[in-house]
Amino acid sequence: GCLTPLRNTSTTLDNLLKSYDIRLRPNFGGQRLDIGIELIVVSFDAISEVNMDYTITIHLNQYWLDDRLSFDSYDVSSMTLTGEFAEKIWVPDTFFANDKNSFLHDITEKNKMIRLHDNGSVVYGMRFTSTLACMMDLHNYPLDIQNCTVEIESYGYDMHDLNLNWKDGRSSVYGIDNVELPQFSLIEYRTVRRIESLSSGITTVLTMTTISNGVRSSLPRISYVKAIDIYLVVSFVFVFAALLEYAAVNYTYWGKRAKKKFKKIKDTQPMIQDGKYNSVDFAEIDEIRMSPIIAIRSQGNCAENGEKISRTIVASPVLPRNCMSRSYYRENLVRRKNSSVKRRRQLNSNVREKSVKCKLPRINLPRINDVNCIDRYSRMVFPLLFVCFNVMYWVFYLFVKKDT
Repeated sequence: GCLTPLRNTSTTLDNLLKSYDIRLRPNFGGQRLDIGIELIVVSFDAISEVNMDYTITIHLNQYWLDDRLSFDSYDVSSMTLTGEFAEKIWVPDTFFANDKNSFLHDITEKNKMIRLHDNGSVVYGMRFTSTLACMMDLHNYPLDIQNCTVEIESYGYDMHDLNLNWKDGRSSVYGIDNVELPQFSLIEYRTVRRIESLSSGITTVLTMTTISNGVRSSLPRISYVKAIDIYLVVSFVFVFAALLEYAAVNYTYWGKRAKKKFKKIKDTQPMIQDGKYNSVDFAEIDEIRMSPIIAIRSQGNCAENGEKISRTIVASPVLPRNCMSRSYYRENLVRRKNSSVKRRRQLNSNVREKSVKCKLPRINLPRINDVNCIDRYSRMVFPLLFVCFNVMYWVFYLFVKKDT
């Protein structure tokens, strides 16, 4: 008694396949066959901007009517069979036109099934993972919204033979709701107050460069400018401008002292040439440092021939200190004066030649008496400009660009 339904079902299947021709579609030679499509999205696995594709795992169910598979049975109204039965009947040759790579899940068995109803309607379902191409427009990246499609077609039949349509309209595609990337939730956060030392300057420049290279490597090589490129370039400009501001402050502060010293020496040169400075003043200006001479103090007059005395000064430590030093200073001052005059003449001639060769238009820069004012203005101007840039950037890409 218990084996009767099983025998009847097996007999029914055998009878269905006896005169069944797998090579011919249902309604062959008549009106076209309607195929209902249903997609159930199991998971949204990955999105690759570099390869411009995305990977999803889906259930694909196909519905059609095959009169050759209708049966009369008092025991069952439908039969669910394994995927192996699909090799014995006609099934649609549907494929994904934008598919790059797909595989059918086979743990623990091949994820395929056939369901037959007594009126001849057939349900053919399978579960697989597919990587599909998606031509992305990255002008607004990373604030972009992409429209990626699943393109289902028949490989061999045209529209006169098959008509693919969604089984239940827009509700034929369903699965996970509210898919968001990245898929995480902020559960908890905490803040700690402490004194922190921040490394800036060249470290920040290197950080911005590293971020830019990372973004560039994670995106395809495209010819147009992306939204993230604009943001990173402007941020890099702000960081580099901060370095220039630091250099300007240092140059202004330390350059003032050098200019004052150079001006003092320049002002004294005409007076030296006119003879208004004596030998001692000239020695001070040229920063001549005389070696100290240690001699024994003794009473006596100076020799008339100071030159002879100065030549024997090392060998005659008993000479009077005042006579020896006077003749020694005179010789050294004359020698150093002649060499310094030659150097000044050569330097002045070189300066005149360079000024004639490259005479640039003079730019009068505003005089800065206090270098701290540069820092004070920078602390106001830099954040204000960066805030203005962010306001315009986010308003444009979140509202203006999104609407267009």
